[in-house]
Amino acid sequence: MAMLRSVLRPTPAAVLEGARLLADGVRQRPGLGPLLVIVPGGAATDVPSIGTGDPSQPGVVRYGLPEPYAKRTVEGDLGMRYNAAGIVAAAGIDTIAADAGIGVDAVDAALARLHANVETLPIDDAHFRLDEALVRAAIRIAVKRHAGTCETVYTAQGPVGMQRGKDLGQVKLVIGTGGALVHARDPSAILGVAVASASDPASLRPQAPRLAIDRHYLLYAAGLLAQVAPQVAFDIASDQLQVLEEGVFP
Repeated sequence: MAMLRSVLRPTPAAVLEGARLLADGVRQRPGLGPLLVIVPGGAATDVPSIGTGDPSQPGVVRYGLPEPYAKRTVEGDLGMRYNAAGIVAAAGIDTIAADAGIGVDAVDAALARLHANVETLPIDDAHFRLDEALVRAAIRIAVKRHAGTCETVYTAQGPVGMQRGKDLGQVKLVIGTGGALVHARDPSAILGVAVASASDPASLRPQAPRLAIDRHYLLYAAGLLAQVAPQVAFDIASDQLQVLEEGVFP
């Protein structure tokens, strides 16, 4: 019992350990390299990343202290059920309605239903589209907050790229986990919003990653198991990854 208590951790912390396991590897199991995990949950959206986050472009200098190698941010206002209204507030109700292809009044009505019953599941195509719009917005905003930025600063010596936060541009794998992604009709169209966009050039999000899902939601379990059986844990975590689009391999 004492050993069991020593390895138990809350699920988000266990997901971070699972991500670290996959990135770094273990004896006789080479790691997958720098990666980003996205966990859109009912109450919050969790984003762990593994990697140094050092500037990936020449001529860019870091502002402030180095970022944590294993970094986790939790966006408590971006929850698919308990904080669905927070997603709408952050993204804008017009944006959510347009993405879902429904009216603003329909979004308001759906939010009222979710507030009354957070266990509500989609029952028709309109509800599915609204859930997809919510999770896309939650991921887009959460990853933007997690990633660093790079802006041009003009000095006496000329323009300099100034990086604040973590550069995820060279991350080659983005993993989605949790029910909102595992059970999505088109998870690649949802996870794809985590990738860098020309419309937001200052954001240091992944440039050309593979997209994958933890199809049986076992990354957290691998993070727990890694403390006592790391090789078995690595095999479980890697075997559960399902690459969504071979075409996004760099």
